[in-house]
Amino acid sequence: MVAFIAASLKAGRTFTHVYDHDAKREIAVGGAVRADAVDVIDGSSRAVIKGPPEALYHYGSESYLRVTPETDGFSGYDHGSEQHFKGVFSGALPASAIQLYDYETGRYHDFHVS
Repeated sequence: MVAFIAASLKAGRTFTHVYDHDAKREIAVGGAVRADAVDVIDGSSRAVIKGPPEALYHYGSESYLRVTPETDGFSGYDHGSEQHFKGVFSGALPASAIQLYDYETGRYHDFHVS
């Protein structure tokens, strides 16, 4: 969901799906992403994420997330795991691949949005 929110913030519009290359599945996402407020629901887990990008509340994990847009990507912090994450866009959205590095797992994860 972090990659989806970051991509929507970057593009200035809310996408409707995120494809997780690791899980090899597409997830429908409902709601809206704006620069000042996020209110989305993950179609697979039904988890709701709400709030301003700098203080998002994830109702599924009952913890806060911070997503900070950057020139060619995004960074942030997951208060639940107490770990940072960083992502980059490989080009113009939505065609761009989104690569997220999760410091909690020490792994890269790849996504696309549509």
